[in-house]
Amino acid sequence: MLPQDIKKQYDTSRARAEAEAAQRKHAAYTAMPKLRQIDEEIRQVSFNRGLELIKAENRDKVKKATAEKLAALYAERARMLSERGMSMDDLLPRYACEKCSDTGYLENGELCPCARLKLAGRKYSSSGISENAGFDRFNENIFKDPEQLKRTRRAAEICAQYAENLEIGGAKGLLLMGETGLGKTFLMDSIGREAIRRGYSVKKYTAYNLIDAALRAVRRHEAGPELTGAELLLLDDLGTEPMIPGVTIETLFAAINERQFSGKATVIATNLTKNELFTQYGERIFSRLFASREYAAITLRGKDLRM
Repeated sequence: MLPQDIKKQYDTSRARAEAEAAQRKHAAYTAMPKLRQIDEEIRQVSFNRGLELIKAENRDKVKKATAEKLAALYAERARMLSERGMSMDDLLPRYACEKCSDTGYLENGELCPCARLKLAGRKYSSSGISENAGFDRFNENIFKDPEQLKRTRRAAEICAQYAENLEIGGAKGLLLMGETGLGKTFLMDSIGREAIRRGYSVKKYTAYNLIDAALRAVRRHEAGPELTGAELLLLDDLGTEPMIPGVTIETLFAAINERQFSGKATVIATNLTKNELFTQYGERIFSRLFASREYAAITLRGKDLRM
């Protein structure tokens, strides 16, 4: 079900559209009194059709006669409106969304795409994902080196394919590597936006924020940050977090290991090289990232795009 505030938005939009349509219809009836008579006759003929079909011996004859009568009335109504430079559409509600008539739901009971966009917008704002991300916003003009553009475009294609094929329950992780300013965060956030658009829950941490949350939980004797709730976890800037004994390695290992065990997708971005990852985090984390075949690695190379 839709959240109450979004439902209220739909109710308000629908009521406004229907009130405006009623005003237009009233104005048309005032200017063309016969139009009201025709509409009333159309309603009466349609109502009588059902009664006549129940009693009729020749149902096809009734259907044909009723169809001809309605067609004549519709034609007369269209003629009258046309003479005033109007059409029947001018008397109907102009909903913001024609698919769901501003209800948020399609006829089959499924959420309308417009409702999914509203929900996605809410998820974007709470996920920590940049509003500027998105594979459709990949800007080739910021690249001065054609080879770097080619490599990064290929990386973006792989990330887009990863997001498109995201299947919770058997998802593998993705490791984005490379120096600062090469587009890792943009690609990560673009994956997140696509996942949200497809209805998945997404949570983003920087490694620093994750460890900070874990440290505060330890000091307060509380449960640590939720690591497995979101269907997709984005962990940015791995390697910039403080190395706190008993907290950093344990929290990162738990995040990677628990999500692998639960079959949930994780995307990690780091400025560290493969050797630096091994030196900083040790065998347990390194093996989860490289030896288990649970992670695919993409390395971005080139010059800082922000310079």
